[in-house]
Amino acid sequence: MKLICVLFAICLAVHGLPRNLAPTIVTEVPPEPTHPMDDPNWVPPTGPTHEKDREYWLATGQNRLRQQIAHGSDLNLRVAKNVIIFIGDGLSIPTLAATRVYMGGEEQELSFERFPHAGLAKTYCINYQVSDSACTAAAILMGVKNNYGTIGVSGHVPLHNCPLSLLESNRLTSILAYAQQDGRSTGIVTNTRITHATPAVAYAAAGARYWEDDTELPATGGGCQDIAYQLVHGAVGQNLTVALGGGSRHFYPAGTVDGNGEAGRRQDGRNLVDEWISAMAERELRARFVHDRAGLAAIDAGQVDRLFGLFRANHMSYHLLADQSREPSLAEMTASALQLLKRNDRGFVLLVEGGTIDPAHHANLARLALDETVELHRAVEQAVSLMETGGDQQETLMLVTADHSHTLTIGGYPVRGNDILSTGDFSRLDRMPFFTLTYANGMSYFDHFYETGGRRNPADMVDRHHEPTFTFPAAVPYEDETHGGDDVAVFARGPWSHLFSGLYEQHVIGHGLLYAACLGPEEFERSEACRERIRGAASTTTGCCWIALMLSSLFLVWRGVG
Repeated sequence: MKLICVLFAICLAVHGLPRNLAPTIVTEVPPEPTHPMDDPNWVPPTGPTHEKDREYWLATGQNRLRQQIAHGSDLNLRVAKNVIIFIGDGLSIPTLAATRVYMGGEEQELSFERFPHAGLAKTYCINYQVSDSACTAAAILMGVKNNYGTIGVSGHVPLHNCPLSLLESNRLTSILAYAQQDGRSTGIVTNTRITHATPAVAYAAAGARYWEDDTELPATGGGCQDIAYQLVHGAVGQNLTVALGGGSRHFYPAGTVDGNGEAGRRQDGRNLVDEWISAMAERELRARFVHDRAGLAAIDAGQVDRLFGLFRANHMSYHLLADQSREPSLAEMTASALQLLKRNDRGFVLLVEGGTIDPAHHANLARLALDETVELHRAVEQAVSLMETGGDQQETLMLVTADHSHTLTIGGYPVRGNDILSTGDFSRLDRMPFFTLTYANGMSYFDHFYETGGRRNPADMVDRHHEPTFTFPAAVPYEDETHGGDDVAVFARGPWSHLFSGLYEQHVIGHGLLYAACLGPEEFERSEACRERIRGAASTTTGCCWIALMLSSLFLVWRGVG
């Protein structure tokens, strides 16, 4: 026993007490209070005066409830003669919330947030947890989930596989293709390249979203066609009534320029714009190609059968950075498209993509992402106004959603009414404020962190945070801020819009659109209104056949008498 005590004493002398037995000795002086709430004279912020009364919340809650009850008791079960699909590329739920504040306050509403029905969609691809715009567009426009990066083909086609993408059994059919088969007009409007992933899915099939022109096709070729070629010569592309967006470089050969002086990049020497004009002339269609805002504004919808517009070589410019005298806005392009499409008595399907939200997020440019969301809000507002003015709202299904999310977050405890683009809270740990908007990853990491570690002080940046090109902080360095894997919102109004309530897989959107519009294969579910429409069309066709037969008989009798 004595030996054990001696050994223990020696151990203590050499090593001291074990950590879990050693007393805690405070050697550092606690930092002075730096957070506003640590100030003994701190007063909590106050909200708007009228919101302090419980009567305000009771009245507004009951008012909203009455609206919901009315929507539930008066469901629109008509056939959706017209379908307008708005896709905000990268329009995450935090982006929506931040945009409301950017527009004027937490209580603001975007135009489509007033739609009567809303839901959530799960956005993963069949092979990726976090999706891209290609596989998500297939879910929305085709009702089928597929592989990351592939355009309009089933999950049996791996990325970059040309031979398998050519098999008819692997090809998918978009709602625009079904609409054309039904005699309806179709259109695409985007402020990205019109060959970019989301719009491409509407009319093309390719083993990779990157095959926008012939320079990106596999070296072997293998019979695959680039996406721009398919817009001009493909079965769906050549029958589009309207196609407006950017991406002219994919339609012009290298060594030439478009109408705005921007260079083409095709290596096959083909001028696809000229080929489109020639093809329309051969079909005796009144076609117009435009390359600027003035040209689009000069279009007389009553004098044009087909409209094609390419306004930039790459994506169209961000609204805040655009030459607005030259580039039309998303709302203006939407209005021009609707004026043409509404001429078809059978109806139409229009895809509108607010696509520049996505590249803004990828570059950690939060202000531009929010402003581009406002542009989508205005385009939806324009469409609602035009359809209501024409009395078509009861036959028009409008759906607004995102293809996928992003890593933008709204954090801290900023007070009500705080500038969403500014700092909103303070860290007691590094004694510096931090921005309300932050990203999980991206290149802006290097703008906000020292190479040796530690944050740069945002207080030194507050004079720049409203600049459109100011990058918001990212927690992890990454060459291009990534998409997010969280669910996205879906908003709907019009016939069968209640189908889009709840939480569901993203491809269910595609099936809901086809059902509402009375489109798709015969084996798909049909509403009673749809079956009546089909029966009416069949009886009309039968009646026309009988009339033709009678006229033919009378003509033969007349010839015999003569």
